[in-house]
Amino acid sequence: MDEQIDLVALAWLGRGDGELDEWDDLRAEATHAHNKRTAEYLLGMPLLGDYLEEALSQFGHSVAEFEQPL
Repeated sequence: MDEQIDLVALAWLGRGDGELDEWDDLRAEATHAHNKRTAEYLLGMPLLGDYLEEALSQFGHSVAEFEQPL
């Protein structure tokens, strides 16, 4: 459940729904909104990958850090 909440909060951060210094508030909102349709909600975001990439960059990370070699 925590991972789903973090993914939603990251998507919102990357989408511009808040700033990095508001992370705790974003995560609290994601906790409050959490339900059994989180996967559907996230997959319904056409730009989810871009949002997550942007959020990671705000935390000082890049997608490349998490890529697994084939």
